[in-house]
Amino acid sequence: MDKHIIGENAGRVWRLLSSDDQRRWEYSEIKDILGLNDAELGSAIGWLAREDKIQFELEHHNSKDEKAYLYLMLNVYF
Repeated sequence: MDKHIIGENAGRVWRLLSSDDQRRWEYSEIKDILGLNDAELGSAIGWLAREDKIQFELEHHNSKDEKAYLYLMLNVYF
């Protein structure tokens, strides 16, 4: 996987998250919708996180199951 593909996948993730900017998307949901594997989605998330465009959060409910959520980070510059 090269930078070009990672950038394209990051764009696909960004467009999906932008389709409902108030929603928190589950990691597995994004994977299924976009048809990406863990490495592809992980690198796209890293790309967007490096640009401060998304937030990433793990949710724990005192169980073995962890859910990962992604959502847009709104940057406001004055």
